[in-house]
Formats: sequence, structure tokens, C-alpha cells
Amino acid sequence: MRVVQLALGIIKEVFAYIARLFDRSQPIGSFRRVHALSLASDTMTTVALAGSLFFSISPHEAKSKVALYLALTVLPYAFVAPLLAPLLDRDTRFREGALYLSATIKVVAVFAISFDYRSLFLFPEALMALVASKLYLVAKASLVPQILSYEGLKEGKVEDSPDSVLVKTNSQLSLLGAVVGVVAGALAGGILKTPGLGTAWILRAELIPLLVLLAEIRFMGRTHLAHLYSARGFKVSRDVSSPRFMDHHVALVASTAIAVLRAGVGFFTFLVAFQLKESHSSVIIYGLTLLASASGAALATAATPLARRRLSEQQILISALILEALAAIAAGKLDTIGSQIALAGIIGLVASGGKLAFDSIVQHHVPPNLQARAFARYETRLQLAWVIGAIVPTLIYIPLATGDVVVATAALVGAFSFSASRRALSS
Repeated sequence: MRVVQLALGIIKEVFAYIARLFDRSQPIGSFRRVHALSLASDTMTTVALAGSLFFSISPHEAKSKVALYLALTVLPYAFVAPLLAPLLDRDTRFREGALYLSATIKVVAVFAISFDYRSLFLFPEALMALVASKLYLVAKASLVPQILSYEGLKEGKVEDSPDSVLVKTNSQLSLLGAVVGVVAGALAGGILKTPGLGTAWILRAELIPLLVLLAEIRFMGRTHLAHLYSARGFKVSRDVSSPRFMDHHVALVASTAIAVLRAGVGFFTFLVAFQLKESHSSVIIYGLTLLASASGAALATAATPLARRRLSEQQILISALILEALAAIAAGKLDTIGSQIALAGIIGLVASGGKLAFDSIVQHHVPPNLQARAFARYETRLQLAWVIGAIVPTLIYIPLATGDVVVATAALVGAFSFSASRRALSS
């Protein structure tokens, strides 16, 4: 009887925590709903495209299709960076509009892909979905600090959110995204493997969270963002002569470090994928590698705020590069499947932790009326770094042990370069 009561008590606490997490009465709680639904949609699209572009075809055919898809992932920033990001910086209302636009484009693209996933129309339609996803990420990154500032304003605090709050909030959103990604990915994977269903039904099922997403954006806009626009004393622009915003080079230098980490993710993910596919290994092994990477990313959401209490964001980035180099060296020495899976977990950990630190740097050092353009510019560079890393093992055969050496070397060079640049800025 006590066991049952204990179990019921735990279940009650879990539901109470979820209710607080997604509390619609709070701006950040409402935004968490939007974020969860958006990432659930992205995950389902990714699983659907992976099933049609990679796992269901031969290794040679996969290389050409994956290479084309990788090139397409960079193109969305050609729209977001020069065309849409400046609009997001003009007024906070444009950032709400970007959320609507992103969700609407996703609905159209996903519906179209569900019919065309076996034709050449897949690629322009997938490009639409990618543009929508990148637009959401840029709007989200520039909107979060404003939501936090507004919550502080309601409590009588007009100062900007400190780094610790930004890192903590970014970590919570990343953890939420990881959990939602696992659940949505498992659901999509189940649909993919169910006889009679497959890719088309993943995309049709995805329309459900997308329609709910549109409703949640509308609620958040009318209930919270409307008050944010009219909040007394709240302005989008800030004094760019403030010491906090004086040196944009801090974010620029940090972007080189996170670019190395992102390139490592792309390189290692596709290195393992094509090695396992060409050796006809079980898809379960690749699944374990992805699970390790996702687990590392989830761990980063808890570890990064703790690390921020003792280290600056720049120190977190350097530590991430050094840890990745040491882990890659160890994995190359052992040269086993287990060591590669462990390395995937470390790469997921350092890349996610580094991204949290980098987002905080940009949010802290770049004025809000320039943040959308800044995030669009930096996200373009990071996506390009990821694609460059991914395209190498896609086009060139590289043994796993050799790939580990490449990862370690790049991380060490990145750590040295970042440290030297920091010293040059401080001198």
C-alpha cells in the first residue's frame, strides 16, 4: 500500500512540475509550449527525411542524396540572414510574426512533402521546411532575453537579465528540446517501422503539433507579447555605448570556437553513419550512437549552468574543445564500437554546452536591436561549419580511428586559436 501511495505521490509531483513548466500564465511558460511543439515538428521531419534519404537506399546512392541535402541546409540562411533578420530587429512584433510565419511555412511544406517524398520535389519542399526552422531559431534566440527582461520589469527590476539567468534559461529550453526530441523521434520511428504507414504518415501526424503550435503562438502573442510591447519603460533598443555592448569582437571570436565544435558534430555523425552503412552493421548501433549524443546534449543542459558558476562562457568554450580533443584521442587509441559511442556522447555534451555558452555571449554582448541579424549571421557560419564537417566523410572514405585523430586535431587547434584571440582582445 505504501509503495502505491509513493508511486502516486511521485506521479502527482511530476504532473505538478509539468504544469509549472508549461504555465500559460507566465510568458516563459507559454514560450516553452511554443518551443516544445516547434522542436517536435523538426524532429519528426528529420526522421521522415532520414528514412527516405539514407536508410532505405544503397550507400552509393545515399552519398549523392545526402550531399545534396547538406548543401540545401545552408541555403535557408540566404533568406533568413539578409532578408528576414533585419525585419526582426526593427520591432519586437516582427519576432512574433516570424513565429507565425515559421509555423505556417512548416504546415505547407510538411503537407507537400507527405505526397512528394519520393520525387525531386522533395528537395525544394525540404528547403522550405529548413527555412522555417532556421527562422524560428533566430526569432527564438533574440526573443528570449526580451521575455526575461519583461518578467524582471514586472517585478520592478529594469536591469537586463544577467548571464546566469540567460544560461539557465537557454539550458532549460535545450533540455526541453532534447526530451521532446526523444519522444517525438521515438513516435516517428515507430510510425516509420510500422507496416502500411512509413514516411508519409510521419509527416501527416506532424501536422497535429504544427496546428497546435499556431494556436499557442496566437495565445502567447495576445496574452503576453502584447503586454511586452506596451510595457512601460521597456524598449527594444538599448544604449549601444554601454560597456556591456562595446566589443562585438567577443562574440566574433567565440563564434570560431563553437564553429569547430559544430564541425566536429557534423563530421563524426556522418563518419559513423557511412562506416556502419558500408559495413552493413545493425541500425541499432547507429541508434545507440545517436542516443549517446542526445544524452550528452541533455547532460550539458544541467552541467553548463553549474559550470557557469565557476567559469566564464569563454572558459567553458575552451574547456569544451580540450575535453573533445582528449576524448577523441582516447577513442582512437581504443578503436572499438563502445569507444566511438562514448565519444559521440562527449561530442554531444561539449557541442551543446558550448552552444549554450555562445548564445549567452551573443545575448549579453549584442544589443537587442541587432540580435536577430547577429544570430542569423552566426547561425549561418555554424551551419556552414557543420556542413563542411559532414561533407568530408560523406564524399571521402575515412576509417573511424583516423576520423578520431581529425576530431582531436581540429579541437586542439581551435582551443589554441581561441585562447590566442582572447589574449589579443584583452591586451
